[in-house]
Amino acid sequence: MARITSGAAVLGLAVLSTNVLDTHDRGIYAILSTWAGIANSIITGGTPVLAADLIHRRHEEPVLHGASFAIAVQSALVLVPVAVAVAFLTSGATLAALVCTAAVAVLVTYSSYEMSIAQARGDVRRVSLTDIGISLFPLIVTAASVAIFDPTVTTLMTSWALGAAIMATLQFTNALAAGKLVLRHAWRVAATITRRSLAVALANGTALLCSRIDVLVVAAVLSASAAGIYSIPVALASSLLLLSRSLLTATYHSIMTAPANEVGGRLSAALHHSVIVVMAGGCLSVPVVAVAAGFVFGDAYSNIWQPYAILVPASACICVAEVLRHFLITRLERQREILFTSIAMVIINGVLAVVGAAAFGLPGAAASTTITYAAAAVGLVAFTGRTLSMPMVELAVPRRADLATYWRMLGLLLHRPRGGTADA
Repeated sequence: MARITSGAAVLGLAVLSTNVLDTHDRGIYAILSTWAGIANSIITGGTPVLAADLIHRRHEEPVLHGASFAIAVQSALVLVPVAVAVAFLTSGATLAALVCTAAVAVLVTYSSYEMSIAQARGDVRRVSLTDIGISLFPLIVTAASVAIFDPTVTTLMTSWALGAAIMATLQFTNALAAGKLVLRHAWRVAATITRRSLAVALANGTALLCSRIDVLVVAAVLSASAAGIYSIPVALASSLLLLSRSLLTATYHSIMTAPANEVGGRLSAALHHSVIVVMAGGCLSVPVVAVAAGFVFGDAYSNIWQPYAILVPASACICVAEVLRHFLITRLERQREILFTSIAMVIINGVLAVVGAAAFGLPGAAASTTITYAAAAVGLVAFTGRTLSMPMVELAVPRRADLATYWRMLGLLLHRPRGGTADA
């Protein structure tokens, strides 16, 4: 339910932004959101390192809460001046919009580090609530803002920052009230985590740039308006990952702490079911997007189902890469493979996106992402399979028995008695 709620909030924000902004401003909003996501992804490269420290008992939890706060403060000291400098060099966005973009990256970073602590402890409830808050609070604040003020890119970015601040404040006050925030050694631990996660941070940034470089290429090759339109199928495809991430949330602790002779089975089960739910969700939603996109988002978005359909297999490949990324970094503490894979992906996707967008428009940009992530998923599965001495097909490809589980669940739902109770 948490992932569904979070996904609904993200979709609601996308619908709201497309209806209050024209396609050009929606493109600017998408570009700012992309850069906020890249900054956040780079800084949160330390989350698996922090989680590993807690799982392997290298540091106590209160110290890690302090380290999360310290990392957020340090990131603010870097990102806010950068935003101010960019504002004087560009004319596409206002100073306030750029500063709020930096604030979003900082606040979501803090929330992500706090969530990683809860995930390492196996606290699924707290992880779920955080996931909901990160998405829901910005939607609520944005909806209130556009009802009161003139809806502009600056208004929407400011609202997003305020919504993110609500979630971060709740987490900070909770840790402080519970006596779980120790700042004495926090700055040193934060520096250690940052240093040890440099490869992961670079990999995260390049991975997210890879997943969004098609949007940036569309803006450069076609137009900002085209990027605004294309950002919607990208957002819809990304929302499919909420299905696989819900499974990862539920299985994360058991995979990371499983005995060596059981970890392969648990990891493969998570991969199989992640692929199934993402592909099923994507295939079922393509007709819905084809019918409803023009009505929900506006006439300019009526054909987004075409790039969306191409991006559905990319989402399935991304979910495989995400699960294996967490496993390699947190369980095996291997960073080099993730870094090299991410760098190769951003180069390949960038080149293919330029060619595809120029030749085929938005479907060509979508195809570049799908091809890139398919290649990355195959590479990571091959490496992990070799590490665990498991065949690639057994590790990542769903089996008939996996599908049978869903048929049994569907059968139980269809044959469940409706109304009344059976006679005793």
